[in-house]
Amino acid sequence: MISTWEVPDVTIRLRLPAADAGLAVFACSPAAEALRSLHVLYDAKHHPLHISWVLRTRELTDPQLRAEADRFAFWLADRPLTLHEIWPATDARPWHEELAALREAPIEAFADQLIHAALTRRGHGRRVPLCEFRKDDALMERASAAVESRHPASLSVLRDLIEDPQHCRERFAAFLDRYWQACLATDWPDLERYLLDDVARRGRTASRHGLIPMLGGLSPHIYPEPGSGVVVIRPPAASKNADPLEITLQEHDQIQLVPSHFVWPQLTAVVRRDRNGDDDRERQTVVIAYALEQMQQQGRAPVPPQELLRLLRSAGDSTRLQILQLLAGHPRSTRELAGLIGLTEAGISKHVKLLQEAGWIKPERRGYYVYHHLVRDTADRLVHGLDEMLG
Repeated sequence: MISTWEVPDVTIRLRLPAADAGLAVFACSPAAEALRSLHVLYDAKHHPLHISWVLRTRELTDPQLRAEADRFAFWLADRPLTLHEIWPATDARPWHEELAALREAPIEAFADQLIHAALTRRGHGRRVPLCEFRKDDALMERASAAVESRHPASLSVLRDLIEDPQHCRERFAAFLDRYWQACLATDWPDLERYLLDDVARRGRTASRHGLIPMLGGLSPHIYPEPGSGVVVIRPPAASKNADPLEITLQEHDQIQLVPSHFVWPQLTAVVRRDRNGDDDRERQTVVIAYALEQMQQQGRAPVPPQELLRLLRSAGDSTRLQILQLLAGHPRSTRELAGLIGLTEAGISKHVKLLQEAGWIKPERRGYYVYHHLVRDTADRLVHGLDEMLG
């Protein structure tokens, strides 16, 4: 049995096990990217980096394809439609196999997602199975009212879902295939290469620096809590005052990391729970879809020249460069840095203070000792700022 819910506007506090090797896996799905791109197509005002792509893509769609897209707009415009049971993030398959998976999956894997979106707001609420939904007039009326109030053209799809779910799925599959062939197929080899390059780069970061630093570098909306084994995922729309959703992962659980061209400036997180058929043990999977690093760099505000000067001056010393190099491996105490570099603790403290004031490092007290962490985003800002200034 699988239960799935999205938490687009809720902060997740994710506690990782001490042995986190193998906990995270990367993958990308052409079908999931297609669904995310359709959301961007309908919500371009919230995705400014994609405006040019949206204008170009609209020119590639004929009136018939646009009309069918409008009929599915209820499930595409407010947020990306997710069909994780049909397209698992760990299965990287070509388009024709993903399309076949959609057509061959149990009908509930498709229909229940559409029903859930029609009965809930922002993904919250009880999941109603297809068989129960079709027998309950009150639920069907409620769903129809919600769809008609927001996207009247989508009412025909909901009626089709109620009367003939198999036909509705085939209709969706045919629409999605037409959209893919018209708008994404030609560009997919290049898009996929960027995705795979990002996966390889993040994988190297994890092997060199550990899982938590790598997760912290995925997005500005992910915050590791130093020394605690906790990572906080706070999407842009999440309330800072609301209690976070507490998730504790075990060694048999999994984090699925899915890079995307079409997520920025958002971040999506999906939590799944299912039971292992062999030992009936519950397994949790957290699926995080994050923006490609190049998209995040393009979306950053220009770095003021004064800040660039401050970063360069603070790092422009052989001892301070040694400190940054040592902290790139893992956090270290002042005493450890002093011993490795060959200076007194007082001498090291002066350099550490300058780096901390400039934003290169941040402290964390562990009992008697203060450990210093490298702030990797600072290096990214420096490189981004120099690229902008020097062209």
